[in-house]
Amino acid sequence: MIRSAPNRVPGLIVGGTGSNAGKTVTTLALFCALRARGLRVHAAKTGPDFIDAAFHAALTGAPAANLDVWMSRASRPDRAGEPLRRIPQGLARLFARMRAPGADGRAPDILVVEGAMGLYDGGAGGSGCTAQLAALLGLPVLLVLNAHGLGQSVAALAEGFLRHRPAWSANAGQAAFAGMICTHVGSEKHREILRQALAPLVADAGVPLLGLLPRDGAPRLESRHLGLVEARESLPGLDRDALAAWLEVHCDLDELLCSLGAPLGNRPQTALQTTPSTVSAAGGTTAAAARFFPPLVRAGENAGPAARQVRPLLGVARDAAFSFCYADLPALLQELGADLAFFSPLSDAAPPPGCCGLYFPGGYPELHAAQLAANTAMRAALRDMAAQGLPIYGECGGYIYLMRELRLEGQGHAMSGLLPLDCRMGDRLAALGYRAAQTLPGWPANVDIPAGIIRVRGHEFHYGRLTQTELPPGCAPLWQLSDSKGAPLGPEGCRRGCVAGSWLHLYPEGARNFWRAWLAALPASGILAGKP
Repeated sequence: MIRSAPNRVPGLIVGGTGSNAGKTVTTLALFCALRARGLRVHAAKTGPDFIDAAFHAALTGAPAANLDVWMSRASRPDRAGEPLRRIPQGLARLFARMRAPGADGRAPDILVVEGAMGLYDGGAGGSGCTAQLAALLGLPVLLVLNAHGLGQSVAALAEGFLRHRPAWSANAGQAAFAGMICTHVGSEKHREILRQALAPLVADAGVPLLGLLPRDGAPRLESRHLGLVEARESLPGLDRDALAAWLEVHCDLDELLCSLGAPLGNRPQTALQTTPSTVSAAGGTTAAAARFFPPLVRAGENAGPAARQVRPLLGVARDAAFSFCYADLPALLQELGADLAFFSPLSDAAPPPGCCGLYFPGGYPELHAAQLAANTAMRAALRDMAAQGLPIYGECGGYIYLMRELRLEGQGHAMSGLLPLDCRMGDRLAALGYRAAQTLPGWPANVDIPAGIIRVRGHEFHYGRLTQTELPPGCAPLWQLSDSKGAPLGPEGCRRGCVAGSWLHLYPEGARNFWRAWLAALPASGILAGKP
């Protein structure tokens, strides 16, 4: 018997026939239309996508979760096809945060989750795919069909997705469908061909055709090497009123909401009355509630008596260069007993005083390399703190910043210099995929555990490469990596003294035990005086 997550809030998952099917545009238009009706939307993205989640948070005004079936577990990698019979505990915690009331105490009216790639695409054996997530969470799928270049063949495409029964569904269950939407629709004749082609399937399968979204009126979202251009750059030019109206005209939103048991809200007769999100220097909205989840439990409640008595202050880099931070990570760190202080390596002279440790998440340091290099006060402060033994950890973009130099198009830019490494940014992917890892001896520092006891999950996605073929003397790797099938990938990361960095993006609920151990290893009070 499958144990499903409680679903007291109506919701759906937007799943597509593949990448570029139109999932993101459909999802963003849906956010605008729902908010125009006065509905409170809580959103999520399937998989390890920081950029889409930032769009979700900005357009809904609430934190956006990243829901991932495979990464939410910290156990050894599953073998391909190994059955998943229940919701992973970490995923259940993430889903609970998504369903919880916001900072203003108002519960969501509806949940909207944007899928990744094609509906059935995932890790080994399809593990972690959007359809599996939908089945486990009990959320129906709104199937987005890319109708570009298709006529009657759209029926075969739709039928294949509606009737497909992957091997994992024997244990996790089969996803239900709330309806279908065709995107990239051309002329009125094209609309009629698609409608007639899908009519027999609609009658037979009982899955309605809810929308035919034309190419005209759809926003164009620009991309760069790690995905879409970030929300803080794109959203000022996005006409939310027009996007909401575009969906209302070409999609039967009333039928969709009724089928979900969601409130209809007030269909607007005038322009969308919302205040555009204000983007701060930290790369997020000015309201913290629009970026990060609050803790589910009272701070430090499950972190043990020592952590409740003395809470370490953790400095977290957060600005336009370091914006790839999961919305639930601050909540998890607070639940484990830490207080957080955010700072900007781009504009601040030093991290906040009283920090017991520093964390540098991923982001786009390569887009801000000159400004990072020019902030010599921050780089000097970090070197002083590292010399005093302050624990410092960075991942991916944060890892690059801990190095000596970043080379872009033949030009070198000085980074913090805390690790004796240099990085070259290439034009091809250096690594991409799910990763499982276990700790190597001495990592985290000052934690008395045998090697390999702490297991984590996450992902790699980067264009940067080390110029060194081996770690310099005095350095050691952090992780023993493997892929989603369990195939070994070798050691990874670099640590020297109290400073450590890795290409691995840790998924918070897949690395809960690591964060607990790392926080426990922080000094009881900050090295610098004057803790706030």
